Amino acid sequence: MLDKFFANNSKKITNSLWLYFLIIVLVNILFKVIQLDFSSFWYDEIVSVESAWLNFGHIKHVSEWDNNPPFYYYCLSVWIKLFNDSEYCVRLLSVIFSSLSAGVIFLIANKFFNKTTAIVVSFLYLSNNFLYFYSHEARAYALIGLLVLVSSYFFLNFKEKNTWKHICILGLVNFLIVYTHYIAGLVLVFEVLFMLFYFDKQQKIKFSYSLLITIVLILIRFTKKQFLLIFAFNSPGSVFWLKKSEFSYLLEVLSDFFFDYYLIIPLLLAIALGLVLSYKYKTKESNFAAIYSIIVGLGSIVIVYIVGIKVSIFLDRYLIFAVPFIYILVAYGFSFLKNKYIGIIFFMLFFIYFSFKIDYKTTKPMDYKNAVGFIKQITKAEDLIIVKFNAVPSLFCYYYEKDYLKLQKKKLTNAPNVLICKSLADIGVDLTNYKRVIVVDAFEDLNPEDTEFKTNLSKQKSSNSVVSFYKGVKITFYQ
Repeated sequence: MLDKFFANNSKKITNSLWLYFLIIVLVNILFKVIQLDFSSFWYDEIVSVESAWLNFGHIKHVSEWDNNPPFYYYCLSVWIKLFNDSEYCVRLLSVIFSSLSAGVIFLIANKFFNKTTAIVVSFLYLSNNFLYFYSHEARAYALIGLLVLVSSYFFLNFKEKNTWKHICILGLVNFLIVYTHYIAGLVLVFEVLFMLFYFDKQQKIKFSYSLLITIVLILIRFTKKQFLLIFAFNSPGSVFWLKKSEFSYLLEVLSDFFFDYYLIIPLLLAIALGLVLSYKYKTKESNFAAIYSIIVGLGSIVIVYIVGIKVSIFLDRYLIFAVPFIYILVAYGFSFLKNKYIGIIFFMLFFIYFSFKIDYKTTKPMDYKNAVGFIKQITKAEDLIIVKFNAVPSLFCYYYEKDYLKLQKKKLTNAPNVLICKSLADIGVDLTNYKRVIVVDAFEDLNPEDTEFKTNLSKQKSSNSVVSFYKGVKITFYQ
């Protein structure tokens, strides 16, 4: 079967290649739905689901403070209204995006490199725990990976196919990239630079039409606040989740991308070897695609790292779009082995080994599912539950009351003994009327008013126990 596959023309997307594309996508889906709903939603994910339940007009304005453009929220909005907002269903959308990415990687590697590269990169993509984790994340990362790959396919093919159909598709996809994640807009900058150096005059003119489509769509859809956000993406002092660049963190990021700390150097050497051999054998088309992959795969990391020294934007998941191109380069290096089956068999074994290292439960930073389940189990009618505002009330409410987000409630109308407050002054009830007060808290260390809240509450009720074994959620009992 493989012999027949290798005999096919790699320059055309044949029915046989579409069959392999479909198989790769389905294998990825089946592999990635394992324990898809094991972990609770956490803060980032509930922001996505909460935004997706808004109407389209509100979604756009919510994105202005979220540091993320709204396209993923639009996709998720359509998805959950067609199906539901369960953990499994919501995350399934990311699984589909991630799995389609695997298929597009295969097509890119097959057309612009060779068939060995296409097969090897498919095993590499499926083996990585970092990519697996974000295929289970209800955020835009899997989508941005797919959009960058689709854009790259059309761009790398632009010399050969640049009809109005291809021009419009490339312009639209590039707009959707920046409408999904600002940092991934680097890819558009790279494409412009490559166009200047590698395209002839006619190709430059046609690409300019594509670029014009992207710019016009940006001007139409982006608000003034979004432009301000782009040009001052994050204040230098903001270190809540965004990190400034440090060499130790760079090593952590590369360890995620290259599977393991000890594989960084060997895989970089494989990339270097592939590039040297590519130039030696003068494979012009592959050289162009290889240089593009270097710039997108490794150049993005370097650029964001350098900018991140001054501005807090250096985060591994913000660079997820670069990972597939690193794997293409690694696979390309191994494709120069004289016996093509050696590399394929090696990476089959590579996949088997690293598949045991994947965290299929994709444990999240918060465990609200079990925390709220525990509270519902032990709460009595004479108890009062206080959900502090920094404890992500919508996340608590999602698990406490069915269809809370779907109904877009402002408060828990079916739960009169649950209060959401920023401070003790917001409570507005006599605590002595309740036998026990249960306080739900999160991000406790980031709240400067937390000490005052405890002190004032302790004057009316004494704290007697704390349940802290629910990850990211603190439950305190006062009676």
